[in-house]
Amino acid sequence: MFERLRKALGTSGNTGPVPGRPVSNRDVARWAADQRLAIVTHPTEGHFDLGGDLHGHPWRLECGVPTRDYVHGLELTGRADVGADMDAAVMVINRPLQDTLESTAYDAITDTLQTTVDSSLPEEMRWLAMYEEMVWPGLPASFREHFAVVAERIEFAQRWIHAPVVSQLLNAVEGEGATERARAPLVLMLVRGRVYLRMEHAERSLAEIAHARQLLLVAGQAALQNLPPMSVAGPDDGSAH
Repeated sequence: MFERLRKALGTSGNTGPVPGRPVSNRDVARWAADQRLAIVTHPTEGHFDLGGDLHGHPWRLECGVPTRDYVHGLELTGRADVGADMDAAVMVINRPLQDTLESTAYDAITDTLQTTVDSSLPEEMRWLAMYEEMVWPGLPASFREHFAVVAERIEFAQRWIHAPVVSQLLNAVEGEGATERARAPLVLMLVRGRVYLRMEHAERSLAEIAHARQLLLVAGQAALQNLPPMSVAGPDDGSAH
């Protein structure tokens, strides 16, 4: 089943204008127009904002200067406001980044003789210190080889990390250039009712942008389908006061 889904969800066709050349903002704008996506390009090449709608829920994918030290070059960050259960806290992180952040967090805590997790650390680093890695029957060994699922409660992880999400993540670490892509930082989170994506824009290709967008949408769709939505009176609703 996972193999069929990976093939169905994988990017097809020629998504790169010239192999080996970093994609230009003009290329991205042309691709976005073909996909009927809203786009704002910036004067600096490689910097842009994409946006769209997922069953009435807005999503956004941005590319620009990294906001994390572990990302080099350009950073792709995405957010889908899917209105999932506010108690759901799940993170998928690739293994090389997990190893790096766990080592960094350990050094930070031991160097300062802290007994609690420093709130100034990046959220993904704090989660690795606070939450356990989740494993359950049916999660493919190939997925566990490349990614870790960290969560506060396993039931949320099981309901979100379904076959389409697993397949889309595996698309990034298989095929030509898979070794390099497997090492590039990638974090996918479900928290505060939203899906967040952070990854290194290592290849500077349209295929990589298309994959980031598809991963964000597939993860958002999984949250919409498999997790209970927030109540109509959300956390920012003034009627609670």
